[in-house]
This record gives sequence, structure tokens and C-alpha cells, in this order.
Amino acid sequence: MKYQIYADRIILDLCGGTGAWSLPYKEAGYDVRNIDILNGQDVRLYTPPKNVYGILAAPPCTWFCRMRMCRGRPTDEQFLEGLSIVDACLRIIIISKPEFWALENPQGYLKIWLGEPVFKFHPYQFGDLWTKRTWLWGNFNKPVVALHGYPEGIYIDHHKGKGKGLSGKDSNNAITPAGFARAFFEANR
Repeated sequence: MKYQIYADRIILDLCGGTGAWSLPYKEAGYDVRNIDILNGQDVRLYTPPKNVYGILAAPPCTWFCRMRMCRGRPTDEQFLEGLSIVDACLRIIIISKPEFWALENPQGYLKIWLGEPVFKFHPYQFGDLWTKRTWLWGNFNKPVVALHGYPEGIYIDHHKGKGKGLSGKDSNNAITPAGFARAFFEANR
């Protein structure tokens, strides 16, 4: 599928890791900037450019994910460390005033500070055959859900971190599912 080139539209992928969520934007010609500690850029120290079109934020879920509780409750210091990153993402969003923004995290304790999520999904609803309750906060058009029930062959044991996507390839559930990324892009161009 060919898309119009949008080189003048800046997309910030905050805590973007592999860039999986912003990949459809990059492929369509947007000016994607992946701000991640893995790239040597701490989101807490980042100053955004002017004219940001959209922001995708995926702060680490280490201290907020409910699955974390099977290893013990995080300390107050650990929560504060995680919240400093969330706070930085929200600061950048407020400063930038983008056309759309979304902050993603698995179901968990971030709800205490951010309130009820705007959108909830599982990767299987967008064609990736595993479950992982994922929440989004923000101001964005909701992506169109492709599947409402569990498809045959779904990989439900997401605790191990991998499953088979529709392509048959292994999928790491810490990386934004490709099907969701594409659907989000289609709804928020």
C-alpha cells in the first residue's frame, strides 16, 4: 500500500525502543524521532522540536505492570523512578500540543496516576496471536478492532514473553504488535 509522503510531520516515539509502534509512520515518510535511552536519549532530558504532529509514548512498564506483582510489590523509590519517565512523556506532550498523542502501558498500576484508559486491547484483536491486556491514554482516534473473540491458535500464555503471530514468526510481547501499530496509524494519520 502506498502512502502520501508526510516529511513535514514530526512523530515523536518516546521510549520507542525498537520503533515498532512508529514504523508505519516512518514507512509512510513521516519525520519519526525515536527518543529512547537505548539510543542514548533520556526522555527526561529531551526538549521537543516545534511543530510536533503526533506523539507515541511507551514508558517502561517495569514498575506498573500487574504481572510484576508475582515478583513482589515495587518500592516507593521504584514507583517514583517509573513515574519520572511517565512525567517526562506527559511534559513533552503538554509542551508540544500535538494533533494526537497516546501513552501505552500494559494493564496495571499506571491507572492510579492517569485514571481510566481511553482504549483497551489485546494484540490478537489486531492479528497478532497472543494476549496481553494493553491500555492507552491520550487524545487519538481509536484504531478499528479486527477480531472480537479469541481466534484459533492463539497463544494465551504471555507470561513467557513470546508467541506466534499471524506470520508464524516468534513475537516478543514487549514490542508493540505490528497489527496494532498498523491499525493505530490508519486511524491517526
